[in-house]
This record gives sequence, structure tokens and C-alpha cells, in this order.
Amino acid sequence: MRKGTHRRRDPIESALRKPPIVVDQGLSELRYLILTQGLSNDPGRDFCTYRSYVWCILLKVSPIQSNDYLALIHRGASPAYSKIRNDTFRTLTTDISFQRRVSETSLIRVLNALAWRRWDHCRLKQQQQEQNTSRSRRELYVQGLNVLAAPFLYTCGSETQAFALFDTYIRTCCPLYVKPMLDGVHLGLKLLDTSLKIIDPTLFSYLKGKLLTAELYGFASLLTMSACTPPLNEVLVLWDFLIAFGPHMNILAVIAQLLLIRDSLLASQSPMTLLRTFPALQAKKVITLAVSFVPRLPEELYDLLVRHTYDETVSDRIKAL
Repeated sequence: MRKGTHRRRDPIESALRKPPIVVDQGLSELRYLILTQGLSNDPGRDFCTYRSYVWCILLKVSPIQSNDYLALIHRGASPAYSKIRNDTFRTLTTDISFQRRVSETSLIRVLNALAWRRWDHCRLKQQQQEQNTSRSRRELYVQGLNVLAAPFLYTCGSETQAFALFDTYIRTCCPLYVKPMLDGVHLGLKLLDTSLKIIDPTLFSYLKGKLLTAELYGFASLLTMSACTPPLNEVLVLWDFLIAFGPHMNILAVIAQLLLIRDSLLASQSPMTLLRTFPALQAKKVITLAVSFVPRLPEELYDLLVRHTYDETVSDRIKAL
């Protein structure tokens, strides 16, 4: 190797190369390093080549056989294909790096494969519980899945790996966010209002006085885990944090984004003009603020925050807030 071409491994790379004595201890160390150090981009590039490996570890995703993914692809157009095609062409259209790295065809294939995977799951439930066929079709593809798939495709070296991570993430971390009625998203918006009222009662009251609730300004950010707010390289840093500590932290990340423009919001007679499009994401500032909010929330509220993405039993408690 020529002199000057080698770079020193960062703390996360070093930790990945050490076999952990205890798996949980190794995961805790990795989460801590993500919070305190962050992943390093390759020299001269705005890209981290080992990010997908870190995500695989955090999500406990083992390599899947390419044949499994190809089998889904070879089934052709799923019943949700037309809905998928209506969304893919407008996915992260303003991000040049994404448009250069990820083709629409690739995004279509991953979403179509996911639709077949969900179709098989729905058919199984249909046989066991006599589920309605029209309801099964509605579960194949829902609003926002195209944007949720985008960071995985951008980060991973192959469609197979991207599909495995994407499928695992929505199935295990936020299944209520991808139900036909987006149940988890609407619960999250209620939790966003409740949390903001505690964290910054002045800002909450001001926005409420303007008839602005999270349903109006926070829907897209919750639906996409903030992937709708550019730039993508900052989204990936935020996602390192969300994948490490849980998708529920996105609610606090959205509140952090509000507080970063707090003075402008309070000074505006029409704050919705500022909230229609959030300013460029500043991931490290957002993460620092989001973490600082956790001790300020009542334990019961934080528990609801954690569980609202996957636990249907908390729905009534959240709606009663």
C-alpha cells in the first residue's frame, strides 16, 4: 500500500473487529460509540462504507440468500405494483447523490419484493383468521414506504442486503407505522403534542393558539423517520442513532428540530409557513437535544413513546392523553 493511502480505524471500526465476550455488552458499546463518536465517512467522500454492516448488527440481520430475494423478484408485478410506480419516481428527487446512486428500477424491485413478502404473510393470516382479501391488498404497500426504503438502498452495497434490512426494520421496529391506516404514525403525533407540551409549554401553547398541532406539521417527519428532511447525509447520521436507540426517538428528534427554529416560530404570525418545510437537518444538534429531553418526560409517557411503534395495546392509553 502506498504511503498516505491508509487511514487509522475509527473507534467504531475497531469495536466491530473485536469479538465481544458478551453479545449484549458488545451492542451496548456499539450504541455508546454511535452516540458519542458517530460513524466516519471515507476519506474524500461523503459516504461511510461500513454503515450497512453496523445497521445489520444493530438490527440483528443475518445475510440472506440472493435466491430468496430473486424468487420474490421473479414473481413479477405484485397486486400493489401500480401504487408503487405512482410513488417511486418522486422519491428524494432533490437529492442528487441519491438519484446518482439509486435507480428508480432498483427502488421498484425492493418495494415490489416487499409487497410479495407482505402478501404471503397476509394470505397466511387470511387462512388462519379468515381475513378479508381487500384488507390484505391494502397492507401490501402504504404511504411512505418508498421514502423509508431509500436510505437502505443508498447505504447498502446490494439490493439483497437493502431488502433484508428494510424488511426487518419495518417488521420488527415500527410495524404499526406501516399498517393501512398508519396507526402508529397517528399515535406518534399525539405523543409529539403531549411531549412538546412538557418540554416547551410556551412553544406548544403558541402553536396551539394558531391551531397548529403535530397532525398538521409533523406527519411527514414521523411517517418517514425524518428521511423527508434533506440532506440525505444528515438523515443517515440521524438514522444511525434511531436504529441504535429505537424509532421512538424520532418523535423527540422532531421536537428538537422545532426548538432549533423556536425563536423564528414564536416571532412569526404565520408559523405554518416555516413548518411546511423544515430547515436542513442538523443531525448532531438534533440528537444532542433529543437525548436531553428524555429525563424531562414522565416515566409512563416515555414508556408509551417506546411502545407506540409496535404495541397495539397502548393505543387507548395514548388516545386518552
